[in-house]
Amino acid sequence: MIALSDAFFVTLIGSIAASLTTSSFLPQIFKGYRTKKMRDVSPYLMTLYVVGTTLWLMYGIFKNDWVIIGANALATAFNLTLLYMKYIYRRTSSSLAA
Repeated sequence: MIALSDAFFVTLIGSIAASLTTSSFLPQIFKGYRTKKMRDVSPYLMTLYVVGTTLWLMYGIFKNDWVIIGANALATAFNLTLLYMKYIYRRTSSSLAA
């Protein structure tokens, strides 16, 4: 059996954790796209999260850590997508109600 180095094991755990937490936004994106309703999604949460993941992305770049860079680039993109959907579907819902 091949022994895994400590650095590889730590990177593997970080990669799995990053994949799970980053992909957790996909169900909300799919649901919002399918229903065109984003009323219950907080823009404040998403805005704070975008700021946080952008700072994490900068940190990852400074540290040259590709796990941090990849996870936070995707998380930022996913949250910007949710904010955009919140904006466009709010206008669609308003025009439908009128």
